[in-house]
Amino acid sequence: MATPDPLTVTTTEGAIKGVTLEGVEGIRVFRGIPYAEPPVGELRFAPTVPAEDRSETLQLSDAFGSSCVQIDLAVRAPAGNEDCLYLNVYAPESGENLPVMVWLHGGAFVFGNGGGEYDPTRLVKEDVIVVTLNYRLGLLGFLAHPNLESDGGNFGLMDQQQALRWVKENAAAFGGDSNNVTIFGESAGGHSVMSHIASPRAKEENLFQRAIVQSGSYAAFQQSKVDAQATGETAATALGCADGATAATCLRALPAMSFLAVQGSQVIPNSDPTTDLLPVSIQTALATGSFNQDLDIMIGSNQDEGTLFVALDELTGDPLDVLGEAEYRTRVADLFEDSGLDADAIATYYLNEYPTGANRLSLALSAIWTDSNFACNSYAQASTFANSNMNTYQYWFRDENAPWTLVPAASFPLGATHAGEIPYVLYPEQVMRDRYTGDKDELDALASDMVGYWAQFAKDGNPNSTDGVAPNWAQVSAGQINTLDVSSPGSGSNLNFLGYHRCGYWATPPLAAAPR
Repeated sequence: MATPDPLTVTTTEGAIKGVTLEGVEGIRVFRGIPYAEPPVGELRFAPTVPAEDRSETLQLSDAFGSSCVQIDLAVRAPAGNEDCLYLNVYAPESGENLPVMVWLHGGAFVFGNGGGEYDPTRLVKEDVIVVTLNYRLGLLGFLAHPNLESDGGNFGLMDQQQALRWVKENAAAFGGDSNNVTIFGESAGGHSVMSHIASPRAKEENLFQRAIVQSGSYAAFQQSKVDAQATGETAATALGCADGATAATCLRALPAMSFLAVQGSQVIPNSDPTTDLLPVSIQTALATGSFNQDLDIMIGSNQDEGTLFVALDELTGDPLDVLGEAEYRTRVADLFEDSGLDADAIATYYLNEYPTGANRLSLALSAIWTDSNFACNSYAQASTFANSNMNTYQYWFRDENAPWTLVPAASFPLGATHAGEIPYVLYPEQVMRDRYTGDKDELDALASDMVGYWAQFAKDGNPNSTDGVAPNWAQVSAGQINTLDVSSPGSGSNLNFLGYHRCGYWATPPLAAAPR
């Protein structure tokens, strides 16, 4: 009797044949699996359609499927393709009922993909199956318009949920447990995780059992469908599709790249009360208890999230400290536009926190970004989960030498910036060591701890290993937060976190004076 080929797997759509990668032992790789029909033609601005069945074995390679339409940040040029709904599976050579982790990439919902530098090899070596995926981005993924009505226009979220359905239906074929799925993501990926936690549809279909939110606690007050549709109509008009009677046909006929010119630097999913995809905003779902409480949660943020966003502005202009205080106050005002908060008072408060020294304007603005958008929101969301009797573990990433290089240089230190924690879990060890500016042994130790935490959490909802090698991580309900740093790993008092990020200030931020 012939021995089964471990690289040939039968999925719901037909057989696929994966590959092994040179220098990577014990891991099967299946890149470029179509999990849905290409969203082109009439399927542009339409709910995700599952991939069709195939009669022949799909021979895969070491290449990823095309990225979705976006601006490639490396070359600042349009890239990708509408035929982009592919996922990648990384699995051990053998095993049964293994936990499955599904990675949702970040990129402000306008750029990124499930391939690139994401390498889950070290997670897979902990006997975990990892899936990465692409989803529709920008206006092609999130255009709300009265004449294109479908789940509020959140096509990218629909893609993600279809990928999760595919995982649920096919996990066992790769040796996985379809009832032990962890979704994890960073930035827009973390925001996506929060969206699925708030999604009645995801809960009803039991699409996942655990969730890891990495720097995804921003923008929890999504706009309503009505407001999003108004924005969509403005975009349609700018694209020459102002006539409501023909808008759908007009928008579907446009070249895909034309949408890049009018979509801006980020998009955010919106809430639509007529659907069970995301009927209310994340914040409303948390405040009212109308979210999936049958989950284990890991959630966290980085010490210096905001430095990335201030540094990105330097790529196209002078450093903020060269431009001066007036520009600093303008950027703070832009950050809080239409928020009802007193932006000038906030700007003054943070300048007083950085009264002297080099780069004080850049550091003050970075701290505002960090505290108001990420850190304090993350803490509040963790508290909500813990108060709902959910197993909840919060981290605080603080390694200031993180080997992350999206921004090549800045006039001020980036520290433990936004996305700085990703390499410790999803980069090859040698790439990390080549980029790291601190002690390499300390790097290896912290990365080993973090890979262990993430993998163990996926296994049983508790990041603490049974061998006790990594420092203990206490739950949020114990008043603890786990510090992830080379110098002081392990649980510590949340009071240090709250003080560092001025969360008392953000509990009652200054309000703008009411107009007379």
